[in-house]
Amino acid sequence: MGEVLTHVLAVAAVVLAVVVVLAALAFWVRLRALGRRVGSFECALRTQTGWAGGIAHYGMSTLRWYRIVSLAPRPAREFPRTDLDVLERAVRPTPDGAASGILEVTCRTASEEYVLAMSTASYAGLASWLESSPPRERTL
Repeated sequence: MGEVLTHVLAVAAVVLAVVVVLAALAFWVRLRALGRRVGSFECALRTQTGWAGGIAHYGMSTLRWYRIVSLAPRPAREFPRTDLDVLERAVRPTPDGAASGILEVTCRTASEEYVLAMSTASYAGLASWLESSPPRERTL
């Protein structure tokens, strides 16, 4: 009986190892695919529990935000371009008080307000994307 249990545990360990390797591979492939898309940039989102790292992607009519630590193929959040307004932006200080080069951007849609953290170059891209929307879509 002990020998059978040993074999069952060995098989279970191999299956578990294969599952972990496949999940890690899927995570890596997803992250590379998101990061290589044209119009993608690193962008953190402030949640009720803190900051969540992510990758944002400009679509034709929405800004899609994907969590970095996830296997989900769909975005965790989508922000409609026509409803997206930037309320303010501020440079995020480092713990010693120096400027970090990271902007905290407070945004609003019709239903909520939220804060994104991104590089100054990424913010320039976001502002350009918002400003370049067709006039019939965006009411200021």
